[in-house]
Amino acid sequence: MIFVTIGNILIFVSVCFTFVGLVGVYRFKDFYSKLMASSKIDTVAMVTLILGVAFRNGISWFTLKALLILAFIMFINPIITSKVALSVRKDELLQLEEEKERGGTYGS
Repeated sequence: MIFVTIGNILIFVSVCFTFVGLVGVYRFKDFYSKLMASSKIDTVAMVTLILGVAFRNGISWFTLKALLILAFIMFINPIITSKVALSVRKDELLQLEEEKERGGTYGS
């Protein structure tokens, strides 16, 4: 009974984190700020959601699989986010160099 209540609380916290993160994604103007907000949604909301589901389900094979998925997400999410940011930064630098070669100003 107590584990179901803890699971429900964690799932509710996950929904709250997701909502706040989505507000941040729509409110921020800069791409990197939006990327940070979306990565927080991926990490924090997913952790609390999977933990909430694990608490509600109890000890079973499903819980083990969910925790393995959680470990994979915790490992791979920072790598993906940094690679996306690096790719966008490289693209911005290439556009800047091309604009300089043409003699124009970047971003106008």
